[in-house]
Amino acid sequence: MDVTQDSSGPLAVVPRSLFRDYREFLLTPGTIFTLVSSILLAIAVLYQVSGLFIDAAPEAYADRIYLAAALVGSSFIWYSAVQGIREGDFTADIPVSLATAAAIAIGQYPAAAVVAVLLLLGGLLEELVAARADRALDALARLLPDRVTVRRDGKDLFISPDELIVGDLLIVRSGERIAVDGEVLFGAAAINQSAITGESVPVEKQAGDTVFAGTLNENGAIEVLATRVGTETTLGQIRRLVADAQEEKAPVERVLDRYAKLYTPAAIILGLLLWWWSGNVLQAITMLIVFCPCVIVLATPTALVASIGNAALRGSLVKKGAAVETLAHVDIVIFDKTGTLTSGELQLADVVPFDDVLETSLLGYAASAEKFSEHPVGRAIVRAAAGREIAVTDPESCELLTGLGVKARTGGHAVLLGRPKLFSDMGITLPKTVLWEINARACEGMSVIVVMIDHAVSGLLVFEDTLREHAQETVAALNQAGIRTVIVTGDNRETAARIAEATGISEMHAEMMPEEKVGIVKRFQEAGHRVAFVGDGVNDGPALATADVGVAMGNAGTDVAIETADVVLLSDDLLKLPRIIDTSRKALRTIRQNLVFAVGVLLFAVCLTVFNILTPVTGALLHELSSIPVIANSARLIGMK
Repeated sequence: MDVTQDSSGPLAVVPRSLFRDYREFLLTPGTIFTLVSSILLAIAVLYQVSGLFIDAAPEAYADRIYLAAALVGSSFIWYSAVQGIREGDFTADIPVSLATAAAIAIGQYPAAAVVAVLLLLGGLLEELVAARADRALDALARLLPDRVTVRRDGKDLFISPDELIVGDLLIVRSGERIAVDGEVLFGAAAINQSAITGESVPVEKQAGDTVFAGTLNENGAIEVLATRVGTETTLGQIRRLVADAQEEKAPVERVLDRYAKLYTPAAIILGLLLWWWSGNVLQAITMLIVFCPCVIVLATPTALVASIGNAALRGSLVKKGAAVETLAHVDIVIFDKTGTLTSGELQLADVVPFDDVLETSLLGYAASAEKFSEHPVGRAIVRAAAGREIAVTDPESCELLTGLGVKARTGGHAVLLGRPKLFSDMGITLPKTVLWEINARACEGMSVIVVMIDHAVSGLLVFEDTLREHAQETVAALNQAGIRTVIVTGDNRETAARIAEATGISEMHAEMMPEEKVGIVKRFQEAGHRVAFVGDGVNDGPALATADVGVAMGNAGTDVAIETADVVLLSDDLLKLPRIIDTSRKALRTIRQNLVFAVGVLLFAVCLTVFNILTPVTGALLHELSSIPVIANSARLIGMK
């Protein structure tokens, strides 16, 4: 959401931004009819309640408002039913149209209004989710810079990314995003490409290396030759994959829609037969009333809304009821690694001093050299020193070796630290014992920094992307529930293997690009599995959209992941995932109970109508009363722990 920083403050801009983002959705006829009928229904209920205490609120006025709500809501349903009949698509709109028309005909305006508004609200929520999904595509576009520096004919030009062509030479400075896929021709930089590959550590790029559009240059300056621009870049392909997945993903069919082709003709035929047999038109209308799918309509959404409320009370956002139904059938959960199973932030895992060097001295000198560094490794070193209460003095001099390490002088000592490649490039041969230690740590999926003090190798600093709290318990809970767990990540195989072993996940796919993640999700789906994908990054967007249920991390997640997902874990607590799945399964059992009760009431009411025991009014009353047990049964889910 764009916020203009002016004197009026951001709050003045937010409503306009929201209207702009959802303008098309808000102005559709379905949204307008739903909102108007819902407002009228709310007014009618308040007016009726006020009539219990104030004599100036006659019942007749409330009935008129109920009638207005019923007519506004029903008119759109009637229109949809007619359109469905023309196209041969028999949905819940048809029996609901018959029910609301019959209820209005006999003066049961509240019943007609409630049924109409309930059906419209279900459709409105589905459309809202679709509108939010469209915003995810806009968020992807914002990963590109508004303007880029390109060198043409020896001149540096400041242009829009839309004007770039293959073969352009881009100048990318520290803190800028890269606008193309290309090859580094000159310079060195630390590139954060977690948005594309999911790697937790910035990757050092030099001449000859490949870079991706949408990635961030955290440190250094490079010249990039554009090999792919616009929609042909990896980021452009991610956007296309998300859009395609959203279009291909079939909507979950409502229970009533599933049986509407049988339900609608049955209601009409029974009404006509009863009229022919009895000659009593009121008895036929009663049949339509008792066949009204009010309770069946209530059976599913009340349970879904209650389970969504349960999740919200416990810190998770479920965007639509269909996600609850699908979660109940999930049998495979695929996890991204960086930012999902791990915190996505480097932490000092170990300090390995050599000879007589003290751990505190080694870390103190390294932190002093990195004190003013913006590199993630440098920040992690300074954080670790502060956590151990080691005093970090300002360096006397400091030279940044872009993409490799830092050379500094602090406390009268010369300090050189960086990746092993730094030392080989400088012609410094590391001892075999040091190389053995480095290789052993690298095989464990860790990053290693070598520290040299006064031209002697003094120790190693070992870093890892730490496991997120409750990751192990989450995997164990899912496995216990009979759900298979898988890791799919863009990070290297050694790091992924370490996290898989730590969490107890047996299946792992590493070094995966976004389209490859989608391929794995589709492969499981084609094998007949229901798949949930849990992720946090831009590179997870296509897989989140393709999976049967997408689950995003709320705090760590990018806008793209959050907008694309069906479920958002607001506090990034992974343990909420098995809880939501358990709640979803209980919600599905509740729906089945509600439907059995609703069908039982329907059959009972039909029998009473055939024997002319029920009148239109008593038939409507029976339906009103039968809704109470359904609502009460569903309401249990809200407080369930």
